[in-house]
Amino acid sequence: MLNLRFNSQTNYVKSIVTAQGKMDLERKGKQSYQGWMFARLLAFSNGDLQALYDRSDGFYRRQLVLTTKEKPMDRADDPDLAEKMKAEAEGIFLWAFEGLQRLVANNFKFTESDRIRKNREAVKRDNNNIFDFMESEGYIRLKADASISSKDFYEIYRMWCEENSLAPLKARSFSDAMIANAGRFNLEHCNNITNSAGRRVWGFMGVEAVARPHINGFYDVSPCTYVPEDWRD
Repeated sequence: MLNLRFNSQTNYVKSIVTAQGKMDLERKGKQSYQGWMFARLLAFSNGDLQALYDRSDGFYRRQLVLTTKEKPMDRADDPDLAEKMKAEAEGIFLWAFEGLQRLVANNFKFTESDRIRKNREAVKRDNNNIFDFMESEGYIRLKADASISSKDFYEIYRMWCEENSLAPLKARSFSDAMIANAGRFNLEHCNNITNSAGRRVWGFMGVEAVARPHINGFYDVSPCTYVPEDWRD
C-alpha cells in the first residue's frame, strides 16, 4: 500500500505506469506471486502524489494533476445523484469507451491542457522548494563563468530556507535535486571546483554566491574557482 502523501518508493509508481516488467502481486490472504499488471492508470483524489526522496522529472511527468471548479454558492447537493448515475450507466460507459478509443488513436498519450501543466508545476514546487530558491534574489546569482562548491551552495540554500520559514531538504536530497534540474538552470555538476581552502571538491559551474551564510554580509565574487581541464594533473 502506498502512502499517497509522502511516497518513499516511487519506483513502484513508475513500474506500474510503464508496465515494462512483472510485479509482486498478492491477493488478500494468499501467497504473493510475480505477474503482469494490466491496469496502468492510477487515480487518486483529494491530494497530490508526492515523494520523500525522488526529485526527478520522471516522477512528476507521469502525473496528470486535475482540478475541479469551485462549488457555486447557490448549488444544492443532490442526495439521489448516485442512483441517477446508475440509471445512466450505459451512457457513461459509452462516453468512457469513446474516450479510450481517442486515447488508443493517440498512441496512449493523454492530451495535456495548460491547466494540467501548471498544476504539475505547482505540485513540483510544493514538494521541492529549490525552484523558488533558484529564482530568489540576494542569495545566489546565475553566471556562466562562476562556480560554487556543493557545500557552500547548500549552506546558502539553508540560509534562504531559514529566512523564509521553510523546511530545507537534506544535503544529499538538495544535491540530487540540483543535479536532476541542472539543465533547467544551465548548471554543470563537476568535481573540478577549488574551494577557499584550495582543495578540489564537487560543485556547480554557472552559479555564484551572493550571500555568505552565518555572516550578515554579502560579496560579489564567489570564493570558489573552476579548474580548466587543461590545467588538471
